[in-house]
Amino acid sequence: MAKRFTEPEYRHPLDANALLVRVTQGCTWNRCHYCYVSRDYPFLYASYEEFEEELRAKVKYYPSNTKVWMVGSNPLVLPTDRLLTYIEILRKYFPHFSEIAMQSRVTDVRRKSLDELKALRAAGINELFLGVESGDDAILTLLNKGADVKTALQQMQRLNEAEIGIVPMYMLGGGGAGSWERNAQCTADLLNQVRCRMISTTGLTVFPNTPLWQMREDGRFQEASEVEKIREVLAFVEQLQGETFLYSYHYLNPVHFTAHLPEEKDKICAGLRNFLRDNTASEIEEMVGRQNMLSL
Repeated sequence: MAKRFTEPEYRHPLDANALLVRVTQGCTWNRCHYCYVSRDYPFLYASYEEFEEELRAKVKYYPSNTKVWMVGSNPLVLPTDRLLTYIEILRKYFPHFSEIAMQSRVTDVRRKSLDELKALRAAGINELFLGVESGDDAILTLLNKGADVKTALQQMQRLNEAEIGIVPMYMLGGGGAGSWERNAQCTADLLNQVRCRMISTTGLTVFPNTPLWQMREDGRFQEASEVEKIREVLAFVEQLQGETFLYSYHYLNPVHFTAHLPEEKDKICAGLRNFLRDNTASEIEEMVGRQNMLSL
């Protein structure tokens, strides 16, 4: 398997202790202008033999009730029968696994019927980290996400109906300089219409060898400042409704915190306002050190 799969294994920071099992490599879309992760890797999926071989090698290192992270940028794109067969094999080695999580594109969900989504939920897939990124169509076009806000809303509503937990990924600064207020408002408006198990934020970082890097070099894109990104997450929290867990500890975030909402909304908003008040823009830029993130 190692000879075929060369992309590093990625998972959400909160799933550091989950069993990582390779399902796919690369991304079937692979055209997001900001993405630096899967760009250089051809799309592959594990054979049943490869999948079982990896489980056999790892079974003694994890409890039978472990959480499972299916590795890949968008494993949900695979046929439902294949995913269900993977889970049958998984149960041979981890019969009491607690849940299965994975990353997904909005368009992958759209390809599944509601019955398929319910079957996957019944089999154990109950958490999708969904690449929503923004609730503003202009920003999604800029980022070349390949899906619009209407599609994202429809598919999240279907996931709610199938009772699969949603973790939307939200990219602070995704629209570039001057877009923070609109992005916060539109994304809050979108996510207020669905139940989110958790919301996970990152800060847009322009990596080398991505289309967004070239767009910035050509003057077609101006990066948002760190102050704008912090103002954006503050405005987003202020306008977010309902119950969820906000996770802003990814290393690309300009500030790092977690919050149970709405219980901790006032505390988080006060902390963000104080941070903006007590530090100059140049001090914040230095503290965040985004250029240093390019080598991580």
